[in-house]
Amino acid sequence: MESEILYWIIQTLLVIVRSTLHLVMMIFHRGKKKVVPSVKNPMLLKSASTLARDIREGRCKSEDVIKAYIERILEVEPCINATAELCFDNALKKAREVDGIIASKKYTKEQLSLEKPLFGVPISVKGLFHIKNMPFTGGSLLFSDLKVTEDAPTVATLKKAGAIVIATTNVPELGLDMETHNKIYGRTCNPYDTGRTSGGSSGGEAALISAGASVLGLGNDFLGSLRIPAHFTGIFSHKPSRGLVSNHGSSPFERPDNLHSCNAEVFKFLASGPMCRYAEDLITSMKVLTLDDAVRMKFDHHVDFKRVKIRYLREIRSPLIVPVDQDIAAGLENAVSYFQKQHDTAPQEITMPSQFDITRWIASVVVPLINDVKASTIGEKGLGLNEKLEFAKCLIGKSRLCFSTFINLNSASNPLLYRKSQSSYYQKIIEKCSDEFSKILDENTVLLMPTMPFTAPFHLETFPLLPSACYVALFNVLGLPVTHCPLGFTKKGLPYGIQIVGCQNNDPLTIACAVELEKAFGGWKSC
Repeated sequence: MESEILYWIIQTLLVIVRSTLHLVMMIFHRGKKKVVPSVKNPMLLKSASTLARDIREGRCKSEDVIKAYIERILEVEPCINATAELCFDNALKKAREVDGIIASKKYTKEQLSLEKPLFGVPISVKGLFHIKNMPFTGGSLLFSDLKVTEDAPTVATLKKAGAIVIATTNVPELGLDMETHNKIYGRTCNPYDTGRTSGGSSGGEAALISAGASVLGLGNDFLGSLRIPAHFTGIFSHKPSRGLVSNHGSSPFERPDNLHSCNAEVFKFLASGPMCRYAEDLITSMKVLTLDDAVRMKFDHHVDFKRVKIRYLREIRSPLIVPVDQDIAAGLENAVSYFQKQHDTAPQEITMPSQFDITRWIASVVVPLINDVKASTIGEKGLGLNEKLEFAKCLIGKSRLCFSTFINLNSASNPLLYRKSQSSYYQKIIEKCSDEFSKILDENTVLLMPTMPFTAPFHLETFPLLPSACYVALFNVLGLPVTHCPLGFTKKGLPYGIQIVGCQNNDPLTIACAVELEKAFGGWKSC
């Protein structure tokens, strides 16, 4: 009874805060919306898998594909500001090499399909990944002088598979925000409403892909960084199982100069994975990226959905978390109903274990990591900045750091969220929650639930919404595979989707479910 009263008191206060901020931002952004041009070139409406097949079979040239995407990037960039660094000249050079190899018939189509499944296909890469001979900033002026001498393993693997990097994309400073903005590249906008955010920290990647200016992207997920932007922009993304894809060279906390890097504990909760407009490209890219041959083979297995058990979670009910939007709730119901009617499944609703205190027990994991990140960047293990002086400079616009970075580096340690003395208690809750999900999920079971309880907020509106990231951060803590699948649009015309969760290393099943839902609900739709 006491917890119920506390829930409603906090919810009432937060509704007042969020509603006031929403009204202010709505007025502030009124009349400033830019219209992103619609996609006209049919080549831009093909999946990466289809483009790769067309290139190796001689139906189109890689150079023409690259040129089409260069043209589209230049067309939409004034509206969405999604890119960080462009590498058009090198991409065109690589494309001509691809076309020369195809013309020479040096390899058979079968060889290329097996060894280079992305041969000649342009990709974009989140600006937190190390790419040889490309600038690395982590979205921060602190790192603007760093040089990268080798590719991150994931980038190297995609290049080996034939992919051609055409651009890197914008990120929040140090990748630590739900909104993509920094002092180097500026603010990224949502293609469906440029007054709203595309999310973070893979916000630039999501915006570029959603706008039809990239067909396939590489991002990473630390507390929802792949799934939140995909949810806000109506595309697919996949957070792999813990350890399934390499995370090295994919974070500002792992500096290219190998100095001041934070401890390896951070990387347990980080997951590198693909983002795309077409669900089949999740399969193609994950077969390339996965480090586990046994999992790789499962991507080719047929899924009998009549044998798949569907579990679903309507909401996480906790004082600091936003209630689920009605359109999102209806979309989840439609997805559950589809499996029930189409495949004769018997869905079962579950409730979230230990949900009332979820913000605190997730904070018990996150806060020590954030503190280590802080020490490794601006603190004693990093640049040794005087934090109080830097904050004062930030207030008058003289700091190298964004104001939001200071807030995010320090707000998690709020005693209302985190008390070190209770860490062992919350660790036991996490272990209990992990056990519960182990019972719920097996090799033939998936969980459907909202990715986030709301759609894309206006710019500068995200801070009071941050605790709702527990919807996604939960699975970074547990290390489980999650696929975000777009389902449609709200009455306001904003995209939304759901996340599909599986047991450890059951990534092929969650992605197969996304492919199935794409057939039913249409997947990505052009802005």
